[in-house]
Amino acid sequence: MIDLVLPIGVLLAGSLVVYIVARASHNKALTGFVTILALAVCGYVIELLQTGDPMMGIPSGAEALFATFKLTPLGVFMAWASLGLSAIVALFSVGYMSEHNIGKYYALLLMMTAGMVGIGIANDLFNLFVMFELMSLASFALVAFEDEWEPVEAGMKYVLLSAMGSMIALLGIILVFAYTGTLNFELLNTAAIAGKMRPDLLLGCAALMIGGFGVKAAIVPMHTWLPDAHSAAPSGISAMLSGMVISAGLITLIKALTVLHGLELGLVLVLLAVVTMFAGNMLAIWQTDLKRMLAYSSIANIGYILVGIGVAFAVPEIAGFEGFRGGLYHILNHAIMKGGAFLCAGAIITAVGSRDFKEIAGIGRKLPVVGVAFVVFALALAGAPPLNGFISKLFICLAAMKLPVWGFTITVIVVLNSLLSLFYYVPAMNKILLARGEEMTEKVKATSGLPASITLAIFILALLTLGLGIAPQYGLDIVDPAAHYLAVLLKQ
Repeated sequence: MIDLVLPIGVLLAGSLVVYIVARASHNKALTGFVTILALAVCGYVIELLQTGDPMMGIPSGAEALFATFKLTPLGVFMAWASLGLSAIVALFSVGYMSEHNIGKYYALLLMMTAGMVGIGIANDLFNLFVMFELMSLASFALVAFEDEWEPVEAGMKYVLLSAMGSMIALLGIILVFAYTGTLNFELLNTAAIAGKMRPDLLLGCAALMIGGFGVKAAIVPMHTWLPDAHSAAPSGISAMLSGMVISAGLITLIKALTVLHGLELGLVLVLLAVVTMFAGNMLAIWQTDLKRMLAYSSIANIGYILVGIGVAFAVPEIAGFEGFRGGLYHILNHAIMKGGAFLCAGAIITAVGSRDFKEIAGIGRKLPVVGVAFVVFALALAGAPPLNGFISKLFICLAAMKLPVWGFTITVIVVLNSLLSLFYYVPAMNKILLARGEEMTEKVKATSGLPASITLAIFILALLTLGLGIAPQYGLDIVDPAAHYLAVLLKQ
């Protein structure tokens, strides 16, 4: 138990250390280095814990009532995905963020990452909720980090809607405890506990959890906070929000729903996925702001992920592993390609001071690494081979084909939405990389270069986007154990 608190403790202690370092040194590079070091130490601790087997088996007595942790394959997956993207964002932020309040920025980034790691290793519903709120509180502050009206307004909207969602989810958790007497996942997964709740109560708890945690996951119609928050936040935080925070909300929902045995939620989740895909893609088409377009695209990608998860819940015996494999691999790929796209947007804002397509036309010609990388990320998000987004969407489609009756239809809908996304990705690529000289503004023409940390962070994510498409097995090495773990849970 104590061992498993260490990864979270390292990050929380690191947040205090980086704040002190920033105040003492007033050096962005040093503060960023200490942040990356804290993330690396946390990853090392996770790696060490994998070699042992702390806290296995079903708890008894007081352990059934108090917070517990367990390092499952899903926890390992969440840890590596969140730590990896956070490290890239920390590197990017050295060149992107101003020195003003840099200590608070990096401290909050580590706290948010601690919440995501905690979501992965939480072994009871209450502790899952606490880690979810730790992530949320840090993300609230980061959205409203800039002292301007737009981020403050977006932050308030984010706080209010997320708080309502959290209270709804907490009510579902309270109902589970009231009727079972425990919140521990392993006890809730035993037949004796599962039989204590009537079907109508199970359905009510599921509705509360989907409605509550679905806000953070940006499932339509609970998505309305996302476009404002993701576009107003600093670009590194936009990358974290779209790349991992909304996915962490989805992982929280999955872990909560796996203990509600006896419900057939799969088709409900698939239906929500279809609505989410279409809504995200259709709303993205009309955007003239680069970051808002990417924000709406994130909603569509949550829809793709939810298809795989919904299929796994619908037919766990037939496609449990395949559905979770597609969904989790797309979570990993989305963190990389959407994180990279938002970092490109941040680089463009740094160079030009705008995110409007008309004002950034041709910027890819002046910043070729950013321009080419954005094309790579956009094509990957659209599902073009041989990039990573194509592989995970292929896995999702293969899983959907195993769904009785509706399998072919759902597969067609996924493919159709991927094609639909080209209606906004292609114009964006054209504006950024292929715009002619007469379309360029004076600010674009005067652009000379970017800080090395910004270019390096984008370059790393672009390489990963290509690499995990050509050699997906490297990503599947952490995805497949997590998918197998979840598939086994659903079959219990």
